[in-house]
Amino acid sequence: MLCAALSGCLKRTDSLAPIVSITNPPSGATRTTENLVIGGYALDDEGIVSIRVNGGDLMSDFGKESYVTEIGMKLVQFKFRALQEQEGEIISLIEVEDTSGRTSRLTHKLVVDATAPTLEFEVTELENGRFRVQGLAQDNLSVQSVRVAGIPLQFIPSRNHQFTIDFIPDDQTTIEVIDGAGNRYTQPLP
Repeated sequence: MLCAALSGCLKRTDSLAPIVSITNPPSGATRTTENLVIGGYALDDEGIVSIRVNGGDLMSDFGKESYVTEIGMKLVQFKFRALQEQEGEIISLIEVEDTSGRTSRLTHKLVVDATAPTLEFEVTELENGRFRVQGLAQDNLSVQSVRVAGIPLQFIPSRNHQFTIDFIPDDQTTIEVIDGAGNRYTQPLP
């Protein structure tokens, strides 16, 4: 009976390592060099004391994004800017430490694509003011979207997409190709 009464007075030990999750962008995503902010959450039942990205501690007092005021909090939302100016893969090692010294690690990969898609096309005049455009959209990674005269074409994203579409032009008629990173190629049509 005495043990049962005293068990409420005993301090529980930290039994869980922190949980770290990246919410945006997901690992493996493709972005342009202009969109390299990575964000996520760190969670621990006792409190977070350190969030390190490639060795630099976001919770120390450095840079624009300092989380020093959130030391000891159980849930910390964080973000950081990946530093990369050219195409390639960015690998970030995120380490989260709790008040008991337990550490969790997460590797996050991001693909940087600075190359705009390309487009080859031919326009043929039909009757009744209609035109036909036939083309080939290409990208080094993935063509995600093709719009002709504002009409989105339906297809499964791939490196190459061949298409044919008939349209009635106006003063603003364009053809636009967008790749998986958001790079665009836009060309006016006659």
